[in-house]
Amino acid sequence: MTKVSRWKSFISLAVAVLLPFATTFLPAPPRNDFHSLFLSSAAPPASNTTVSDHLRRLTARPHVSGSPADALVARYVSDVLSSAALPTHSVRYDVLLTFPSFRSLTLSSPELRLPVALPLTQLHVPGHPSPFSDEVVPTFHAYAPSGSAVGPAVYANYGRREDFSALARLGINVSRSVVVARYGKIHRGDIVKNAHHAGAAGVVIYTDTADYGSESDGWFPESRWMPPSGVQVGTVYNGAGDPTTPGWASTLEMAGGCERAGPPEGAVADIPSLPISAADAAIILKEIGGPVADEAWHGLLDVPVYRLGPGPAVLNLTYI
Repeated sequence: MTKVSRWKSFISLAVAVLLPFATTFLPAPPRNDFHSLFLSSAAPPASNTTVSDHLRRLTARPHVSGSPADALVARYVSDVLSSAALPTHSVRYDVLLTFPSFRSLTLSSPELRLPVALPLTQLHVPGHPSPFSDEVVPTFHAYAPSGSAVGPAVYANYGRREDFSALARLGINVSRSVVVARYGKIHRGDIVKNAHHAGAAGVVIYTDTADYGSESDGWFPESRWMPPSGVQVGTVYNGAGDPTTPGWASTLEMAGGCERAGPPEGAVADIPSLPISAADAAIILKEIGGPVADEAWHGLLDVPVYRLGPGPAVLNLTYI
């Protein structure tokens, strides 16, 4: 195999790995010579694996970190690169990971005859069955602490410090509330940290169509946007790497293992939180009363009007 063919195999795999992130979170770059050259370099002869084949294999089944499926993905990448005569090696890392054992979110309101247990479930897209649906990990925030939070719901826009300052100026009491915030302007870990500093007991974070979608484009498979039951998951850890090894690698190069320490101060969330779907968020937002939110705080969910609270909706969140 020639050096050019080796790099074509590598580039096609790299495009498959990076393309979903680029098309989901970044605006389309201006077309230029370098852009065209990169894409043309990723088009190997017909006998080679194509970018779409790589992408299909890499995304065929859930592969959360530390799972057997994740190991299979790593092996696949290694095999592809090795087949192109590119040197590869693997290193084992023993890291602190968190997974959900139980979670629930219940909504109570004077307008509801009985409390509503929100499903917290991502529905299958019709026409796109998966043989690996039983491997999907329930939606959760990595490194969120176990616990329960019960309190009146307060809508806090993006959960920025300025958003909580605006609530304070309006006399909205966030203390011992369960904050409802939308993804968008800041990291989810900062949303939880800001809510904790404002006195909240817990946080739920949802994806609003105004920030991740449009009223006309629809959602997958018609467009790239998540369907109403889709949930954006991720970590609320505000550090890099393993929280027990801040600043160094969690490798097992020595017989006794690497040195372990606690996470840096402020890096791990102090109150429980859950990510929820736009569909679940709409149910909650319809039951929140109080002052009408500023126009800039309004999203595009099927909600007559976005209000701030607190209450009369009460949320009972448990992540244990």
